[in-house]
This record gives sequence, C-alpha cells and structure tokens, in this order.
Amino acid sequence: MHTLKQKLSRPALALLIIAVTAFVPGTAFAQPKVAAEIGRDAPDFTLVNLAGEEVNLYEELESGPVLLDFWALWCKPCLRALPGTNKLYAEFKDRGFTVLTINTDSPRSTAKVKPYVKSKGYDFEVLMDPNRSLQRLYRFSQIPKVYLIDQDRKIAYAQLGYSTELEKRLHGEVAKLMPAAAPESEEAMDADHEEGTN
Repeated sequence: MHTLKQKLSRPALALLIIAVTAFVPGTAFAQPKVAAEIGRDAPDFTLVNLAGEEVNLYEELESGPVLLDFWALWCKPCLRALPGTNKLYAEFKDRGFTVLTINTDSPRSTAKVKPYVKSKGYDFEVLMDPNRSLQRLYRFSQIPKVYLIDQDRKIAYAQLGYSTELEKRLHGEVAKLMPAAAPESEEAMDADHEEGTN
C-alpha cells in the first residue's frame, strides 16, 4: 500500500505542505492578512512622549516627512542604529523632517528610557509604546524596524535590521523626499561679495 508521500511528486508534496501550514497559526508560513507595506497608507496613531505630551502622526506629517524608528533597550542592533537616526534628524530637521522613535520596552523597563536618551544627547522625539500597540497596528514583530512616511501619508520606505549599508540606504531614501535646500538670496550673495572686495 502506497503512502500519500509516495503517491505525490516532490513539487506536489511541497505545495501541499505550504497550503496546510499557511493556515496553522504559529507556523513559519502564517502571515497576517494585511501588512503595512510601501505604497500603503500609514495608519494614524497618537502616543505619549517622554514629557507626557501626546504626539499624533498625521499632525506631524503637516510639517514634512516622518521617520518611525522602533527600538528597545534590550535590542543591541537598535541601539547601534540610534546615533545614525539622530544624525539624520539633525541634517534634515530644518527642512521639515521629523523623527519619531517608538520605544517598545516593557512597562518594567520604561523608567530607564529617559535617562538613556538623555545620556546619549539624542534630539529626536521618543514615544512610549510599552504594550507594543503600534507593532500590532503596523503588523510586524521584529525590531529595529523603520518606516519612512511621506506627506501624502503613504509608506515611502521600510526596512528591518541594522547595518552601515542600511543606514546609508535610509539616508538616500530620506533625501529623496526632502525639498531642496533654499538657495541664498541675491541680496545675501551681493553682501558677501561686497565684504570680500573690501
């Protein structure tokens, strides 16, 4: 008597395994029905920052593109990525760019977040999400994760993990969305010229 495995060809058996496990929760093939992907509308949210003030994504987008950077103190790649995130913010903040870093540490660890950020001298906004509500809203589980949101409220870019190569790529994606730096006015250039000739 032939078993099912013996009767099916290898490709057919592989397809059967994928079809079955795709509907079994917790398997490698189980995927959410809808994922926050490039080109999709970014879900709106409001979270509290380290000062206890509410910050809303769509309100921040009125000024320009927004970078969401999900991190936690226990996540070493996240901590390696934060200095680059801060540099990115410093470079583009005067052109309407906003960085919202989303801390996902557990409630027991949240008291350590503010001293850590202060000790590093980071200038970006830190929002607290100890229940990981945004990870459920954006439908992902691993960090560090970033989403770059354009002013049309669309996800323009997303990346998972950290490396110097990814940091460079993120810089390029942010630069694409930023308006060109305002050129010096003719009056300012004339004044500089006059000073140079005196």
